[in-house]
Amino acid sequence: MTIYVTGSSGVLGFEILSHLHGAGFDAMGVARRPLPRSGRGLRQISTPEVLTAGWMPRPRGETIVHCAGLPSPRVHFNDFAELSRREIEPQLRFAEKLLAKGWRGHMVYLSSAGVYGDTDQLPIPEDAPLAAKSWYALQKMAVEQGLSFLAQRYGFRLTILRVANVYGAETAGPSFGVVTILLDALRSGKPFRLFGGGTSLRDYIHVSDFCALVERCCTVQVPGPVTVLNVGTGVGTSLADLAELLPRVAGGSLDLQHEPQAGEVGSSVLDITRARALLQWAPRVALEDGLRHMVGA
Repeated sequence: MTIYVTGSSGVLGFEILSHLHGAGFDAMGVARRPLPRSGRGLRQISTPEVLTAGWMPRPRGETIVHCAGLPSPRVHFNDFAELSRREIEPQLRFAEKLLAKGWRGHMVYLSSAGVYGDTDQLPIPEDAPLAAKSWYALQKMAVEQGLSFLAQRYGFRLTILRVANVYGAETAGPSFGVVTILLDALRSGKPFRLFGGGTSLRDYIHVSDFCALVERCCTVQVPGPVTVLNVGTGVGTSLADLAELLPRVAGGSLDLQHEPQAGEVGSSVLDITRARALLQWAPRVALEDGLRHMVGA
């Protein structure tokens, strides 16, 4: 049966589609924009109406890896009403339209570790309180809740992935995540702003480990209609340490500009015990090794 990947022209959607195709799955992307040129051999339904569900013929029990949605944490909204109208409501209508067509399959929804906000409990377990600090995280949190309600009411399987900082994606541009931003600054000589001394911890997971977990989600039957999984490594790295490690791996030096911290989430390191147990999965790529592979060192 086909596995559909919505948002397949985006960075993570493309990586998931490529991984599933390479692993021998019948995988089909769904996106507004064409696939990157490196996606030759991959299949995609190109449609401006990804969230209308009209692209899925005769739905049955298909798995949908749902990556389509708000593309960047940097998008600003004037108020919650605007966020709801533009981003939250279309996501939930998408699920309702699938259900109206008769679909009762498995949805794997890409959420964000940002839904936890600030917490003193590290690593963060899945049952930690949610306290979004950005419009992006608030949208993810709201969609999680709406999809969970629909899954339990109508009987489809839902796996929510609260994803940490994925790095190493082939198509990631210079603004996709702090690792690529740092690498761009290193190569271009542009200054890099280090907020608050860079002491807050983040959890960095290599794209190959991330995609391996998504594959396991598509193939392993887990109990319950709704499963929430943290996707990370359980290892925290400060931005200051990352800014020291990357030049050592890639060569060169960074122009660091220290600035006061303003509104950033504190440390965020994920407890991945549940994903290890349910999926028999574990990250394999250490941060330094992943950076070396990324820069070809």
